[in-house]
Amino acid sequence: MQIISQLTALTDGLPDALTGGAISIGKFDGMHRGHSLVVERLKVYSQKRQIPAILVTFEPHPAVVLQPDADLRPICSLERKIELISKVDRHWQVDAVVVMTPTMEFLQQSAETFFRETIQNRFQARVVLAGRDFSFGRGRSGTPDTIRQFGQQAGIDVEIVDPVQIDTGNGNRPISSSWIRKLLQDGQIGQANELMPHPYRMTATVIAGKQRGRTLGFPTANFGRVQTILPKEGVYATATWIKGERYDSTTHIGANLTFGIVQTNIETFVHHFDGDLYGEQISVDFLGYIREPQRFDSAEALVRQMREDVLCSQTFAGSDT
Repeated sequence: MQIISQLTALTDGLPDALTGGAISIGKFDGMHRGHSLVVERLKVYSQKRQIPAILVTFEPHPAVVLQPDADLRPICSLERKIELISKVDRHWQVDAVVVMTPTMEFLQQSAETFFRETIQNRFQARVVLAGRDFSFGRGRSGTPDTIRQFGQQAGIDVEIVDPVQIDTGNGNRPISSSWIRKLLQDGQIGQANELMPHPYRMTATVIAGKQRGRTLGFPTANFGRVQTILPKEGVYATATWIKGERYDSTTHIGANLTFGIVQTNIETFVHHFDGDLYGEQISVDFLGYIREPQRFDSAEALVRQMREDVLCSQTFAGSDT
C-alpha cells in the first residue's frame, strides 16, 4: 500500500500508475465499520476492472482550516488512520492512500469545480464511491445526488454506499464519526468501541509529572500533548502499548482534586510494569469507563479507591490493535 502524503490540494499531481482508478474521498475519521465497507467495495471494483483502488483523505481535517481557533481534535491520528486502513483486509489492501493538505482556497471551490479539477482531471477516476452522508464543495453544496449527476455527465461510474446500521434497542441508527465522537465525550467507551473494529486509542509522549503516584505506590505515565479527542473526564480501564508489548492499565483523565490540582491531566498506571518511560511514545486503548473524578479526604482514601479501580480494570479483557 503506497502512502502519498502532503499532496497540495490544488497543484500536485499523481503518479500515472494511480490514475484511472476507483477512488473514495473522505475524512475517514476513526475508520469505523462504515468506512471498512467502503474499502471492501473499492476492492470489488479494483479486482473486477483491474484498476487501482485509492482512498483519499485530508490532513489536517478540513474543519480545522475553516475554524482554526476551535479545538477540533479527530478520533484518530493520521498515522493510526493509515494503520487501520491497512488492516481492513489482511489479504488485500488499497493500492494507495492519498493524503491531501486542504487550503482555504481549495475548500471554497464550488462542488462542480471540485469534481472537475480533482476527481475528473487529477485522479482521472473511472469509479467514485461515496457514503450517503458525503458532501463536498463550498458550503457542503455537493451531495451524493450531485456527484452522481456529475459522474453521468463525465462518464464516471458512481456508487453511493449506504451507511452501516446498528440496532440501538430503539431502532437502527447509522454509524458515523460524529456519533462516535459524542459517545467518547459522554464516556460511553463500550458503545463507541462497538462501532469501530478496534478500541479507541490515544497516543502521546510520556512527560515528567509531580511523581505523587510513585509515592502512593501507583507510578503513572503522564501524557504530553494529545492530538486526538479527549474522552469524558474520569477513570478508565485501558490497555497500554509500550514498544509493541501490551499491558493492562488504568487511566485517569481530569483534575487531581485530592491534591488541589485543577488543570486536566492524563496519566496511566501500567500494571506489572517497572521501567522508565520518560520520552517514550505510548498508546492507550480505552476499554471501559469506571468512574468519574472525585476528591478524597486523604491520600489513604485515594489509595484504597485506586486499588479498587485497578481490580475493576482487570475485569475488562481484549487485545485488539
